[in-house]
This record gives sequence, C-alpha cells and structure tokens, in this order.
Amino acid sequence: MKIIAILSTVFTIIKLSISNCYWSENCHYKYFSSKTPYEFVRGDIRDSFVKIKGCYAISVWSLVRHGKRNPGIDYVQNMLDATTMKYTIKFNHENGKGSMCAQDVENLYNWEADPKLFQNVHQIADEGYQEIFGIGYRIRKAFKDLLKSLDDKDYKLRSAYGAWIENGVKAFVEGFGNTSMIIEKSNADYDIMAPYEACSFYVKEVKNNMKTYLEENKYKNTSEYLAVKKRIQQRTGMDFTLTNKNITGLYDLCRYTSSGLNNTLSPWCAIFTKEDIQALEYVGDLRHFFRNSYGNPINEIFGRIPLADLLERFKTAKNGKGKKLTVYFTHATMMDMVYSALGLFKDEIPLNGTFRNPERKWRSSKTATFAANLMVTLNSL
Repeated sequence: MKIIAILSTVFTIIKLSISNCYWSENCHYKYFSSKTPYEFVRGDIRDSFVKIKGCYAISVWSLVRHGKRNPGIDYVQNMLDATTMKYTIKFNHENGKGSMCAQDVENLYNWEADPKLFQNVHQIADEGYQEIFGIGYRIRKAFKDLLKSLDDKDYKLRSAYGAWIENGVKAFVEGFGNTSMIIEKSNADYDIMAPYEACSFYVKEVKNNMKTYLEENKYKNTSEYLAVKKRIQQRTGMDFTLTNKNITGLYDLCRYTSSGLNNTLSPWCAIFTKEDIQALEYVGDLRHFFRNSYGNPINEIFGRIPLADLLERFKTAKNGKGKKLTVYFTHATMMDMVYSALGLFKDEIPLNGTFRNPERKWRSSKTATFAANLMVTLNSL
C-alpha cells in the first residue's frame, strides 16, 4: 500500500509539473492582434464560396491586406534588446529563479533569429509571400469558370504604395498561375487603397494624436494589465522591473517568430500565459478601434472610398463591360476603415480602456490579420 501511495504521488507530481509547461500544452492561444499569421485563422473560399442555385458569378472584387512582413525600424530595436533576455532567463532558471519549465527555457536559449527578420526591415517575409500566393491559388480554383481565361481588359490588380505590399502582388499572380498578368503601378501620393495617408488632418489629428491612444494607455494601467507584467516578471525571474517597452519587445518576438504555415509557435511565447496573450491582444484591439475604426468618425468616411469603387465596378459589370476580377492590396488600416463603413463587427458598447469584454465583436486577430481579405461577388441568372 505504501508503494502504491508513493507511486501515485510521483505520478501526480509529474502531471502537475508539466501542466503549466508551454512545450507540452496541446492547445495554445494563437491570436496576436494584427500580427496573427493568416494560417491560424483563415477559411477556404473554395469551400465557403456561396453558390446560388441558378446563378453564376460575373465579377469578383477583393480587398487584401499584405501578407506577413518583418517588423518596422521602430520595433526592431526593442526586439533586439529583448533577445538578450534569453541568457538572463537561463541564468535565473539555473539559480532557482523564475517559474518557467526546464524545456521551455532550453528551447528559448537554443532559439536563433532568422537574419532576414532584423535585416529586411518592413519587407514581406517568406511566409507572407506564401500567404498571398495561397489566396491567388484558391481564388482561381473557387471561380474556375469565371477566371479560367482572362484577357488584360478582364482584370485589375493594384497595390497601395510600399515594397512589402507590391511584392505581395507578385505572389498573388504566381499563385494564380499566370505570372504574365499586368500589375498596375502603385501611387505614392494618393490611392483609393490608402486615401488616409494623403490626408493631413487624419495624420495629424488621428494617427499622430496622443488622444487616439488614451484608452490604450488607460488599459495598460488597469489591474488586469499590471497583473500581466507581474506574471511575466515572476516567470522570467527578472530582478529589474519590466517596462511596457520590454513587454512589447517580448510579445513581438513571440508573434513575429511564430509560423502559421508550419503551425509552430515561437519559444518566446512560453514567457506568456493564455491570459497574458489575451490582454496584449486587447491592447492591439484598442489601437485599431480608435485609430482606424469606430473610435473616430472620419474612419468610416475613408472606408466608403474603396466601397464606391466596388459599386462602380459592379455597375459596369452588370452592363457587360466590367472586369471579371478586381483585386486591391492594402494595409490593415484600410481593412478596418472598410469594416466600419459596412457596420461590421460593431459592439453595442464601444471598446474602452476600463474593461476588456471577452465576448466583443471587434477582434483585430480575426479582422486585421496578415493577409486578411474581403471578397465580394456579383452574380447573374
């Protein structure tokens, strides 16, 4: 009986010791706000395409956010600073500090950065190229009758200005199976895919206005967010107070070095609990809500501009003179603005920095992921 009791105790201890280990968990929280890999959340238009009996598609219009890209220069330094913490975490663990599991610490210590991540700043990543490639491939398969033979006059492909977006269009035509397709040149001054960039009022009064980020900053002072910082401090065993910049750097390492294509999460994610990631996701939701969406009425106005193009394209197609395929490539900001103009994902109680509603509709991890897209079809009898 004593032997049985001892064995039972041993098995219980083993079970408890691995229950909070990231490496052995079977179900991770994979929603990283606007830096969520497309493969973690996407559907498949080949399966979800609504086929109406007796009808056939005559025109497809789509707005596509660029695929996964490398971080911008403003974030790279924070991330580089954060990478050095893996040595401190290992040292702390070996000296009885922190609460991370041995395998998680080992995986983190053995992690090496892809040189492209920090060298090719703000450029499309290999995974981002494949994300857009896949969209091109699937859209042709979904509308095989409509898109099987396209003359140059039958389609329109254009991106907003920016090399990481423009290179994504190349991925789209490659996935579509026709690399000879004509890609219109982007416009650095103004385009319907990013009209807000040419508006000095938006840039000054919204994007660069600290009032836009009041609720985000308010949330970072709530007991929920402060508890996140405390948990990370305890798990890593750091003997200095982690700043919001430290937390952001660690979080960015987690989400930028996770892969949806390989369905793998970064060793850096082991630093966080599910509750931590959910709180950090909400920080992103607040930023997108107030800078790009319902938090400011001007955003809805900008969202109407691409939708006006959609209406005109379909009117022309209805008369038998339009494009079979129109695809614009843009930013998450534009996606958010279009959702606002359509009244999508709108909560009865607007997002705020005082309370995080876990049942909210506005979720940047679902609406503004890398390669997020909106597709509309015009059908005829």
